[in-house]
Amino acid sequence: MQLKTQFFFFCCICSFPYSFYAAENNEVSALLAIKAGLVDPLNSLHDWKDADVDAARAHCNWTGVKCNSAGAVERLDISHMNLSGSVSNEIQSLKSLTFLNLCCNGFESSLSKNITNLASIKSLDVSQNFFTGVFPLG
Repeated sequence: MQLKTQFFFFCCICSFPYSFYAAENNEVSALLAIKAGLVDPLNSLHDWKDADVDAARAHCNWTGVKCNSAGAVERLDISHMNLSGSVSNEIQSLKSLTFLNLCCNGFESSLSKNITNLASIKSLDVSQNFFTGVFPLG
């Protein structure tokens, strides 16, 4: 093999683990943005902390968060936590999200249109809240 080809393969192999780290870091940022938009009077999401970003897949152990084997957020269950505020548009960054449960909280804003960008979603529960406006179609 030529030296250029070997160097190319070396670069690809070295950057592969970084792509997983970058994806996890984006999801951590998305989760923290979601938390920032919420009012959490019971401090239910106390373990959603920026300090945990240093630990690989630490977000997978946060309250209500479940990840797949690759460390991508697959389930987000923040039901029954007396939360209010608004769900951040950053939720669309959770590309592997298949299950989202916002049930039984006190959300009073409109539901973000970006929720329709969750292409992998299979289960969505927004019941027993006070969302306003039209439910986003998609």
